[in-house]
Amino acid sequence: MTDLIKSRLNKNFKKQMHYLTLVFNDFFILALIFLFGALMFWYAQNIKKWPNNLWFYKPLLALIWTATLGIGHFATLFDRADEHFLFNQDNEMKVYFKPLYMHNMILPVVLIVLVSGILLPFATMRAGFSIGGLIFIVIGLVASKNVQFKLIVRSFYFNKYNYYNTWLYLGINFLVLYFSFLGHYPNPIIYTTVAIAAWVGVDYLPQGKMFDWYKALDYEERRVDLLNNFYSMFTDVPDKKVRISRRKYLDFLIKTTDQTPNTFIYQRVLLRDPEYSNLLIRMILFAILLIACLQDAGWAIGTGALIIFLTLYQLIPLGTVYEHNMMYHVMPIPFASRGQALRKVLQKGMLLEWGLISLAIIIFSPQKLEAFGGIIALLALTFLLLYFYLPSKIEQLFKKVRY
Repeated sequence: MTDLIKSRLNKNFKKQMHYLTLVFNDFFILALIFLFGALMFWYAQNIKKWPNNLWFYKPLLALIWTATLGIGHFATLFDRADEHFLFNQDNEMKVYFKPLYMHNMILPVVLIVLVSGILLPFATMRAGFSIGGLIFIVIGLVASKNVQFKLIVRSFYFNKYNYYNTWLYLGINFLVLYFSFLGHYPNPIIYTTVAIAAWVGVDYLPQGKMFDWYKALDYEERRVDLLNNFYSMFTDVPDKKVRISRRKYLDFLIKTTDQTPNTFIYQRVLLRDPEYSNLLIRMILFAILLIACLQDAGWAIGTGALIIFLTLYQLIPLGTVYEHNMMYHVMPIPFASRGQALRKVLQKGMLLEWGLISLAIIIFSPQKLEAFGGIIALLALTFLLLYFYLPSKIEQLFKKVRY
């Protein structure tokens, strides 16, 4: 079992390094440097103006530190075949998991130290914390992350109780962290003591002898899918599995009357296929984040125009999702109107993106008059793209389709 986990750790390390070198290329690193530098410059300039010890400072810090604990899943490195070849190795699972604790703690520890370092000026200058208190918080957060991983591993066994629930764990961590901050002087030692006590005490919880392979394998597949979704934003991931799921809260956007079959299926693809729905969401969030950091109407409008064009360019292939589906061609669906249907669906999505970007420009740009003028210009550009550029690209798209 020791040789098996060493082999899988080496294989996983090579795989992650391969994708990380593609993700963090020279251009992306430069963009991160400029974005992080702009954010730190804004942080340094505005922290001098903020008043001391407002009521929401401590809950905000507790929320940020708790959210940091939510990043980083426990990688088991299981394969689907393990349920057949390792099903009788339940007693050896402790040996298998032992080196994984140290491996999985690398990213959380780096994030905890990084986030705590960024929060240090605000916590010490405005929220009343000391340097020693922040050190105790970092120690407590590391111990709390270890507790999380131990609970996840124990939940892989057939136990009388389900030991781990993400939202319950984060909620309890937030409450303990916040209550340790109450009082005129914050006392993070309380949180650190509780976290270390939980770290030691979790080993004494009763644990089932039988290993639940189905639960462990499902957990690992969800973790790998989440990681592959991140990598797929930057490069092609052959191992990525597309999981189309219904989002009931978006059903009101799919009309069932007064529309063509093509319009209906294109709407479903845009709202349920993660390749396209996540793309639209990511681009909108990325645009809002950049606009919030730029704090300038001119740059915000230029950035919004570029992101709207790039989003539209990447959404156009949505029209070919069903082109190679035999049942799509068997059904009595009029192919001549599919271009018009695709154009209507993409127009709605792009106008939604324009509306959210315009709202972000109004909120975050100090020059309100320039912002309103720029929004009108951005709307004009969006209409030009939707009514002149988009029809020609859709026509070219369907000409290239080969059956």
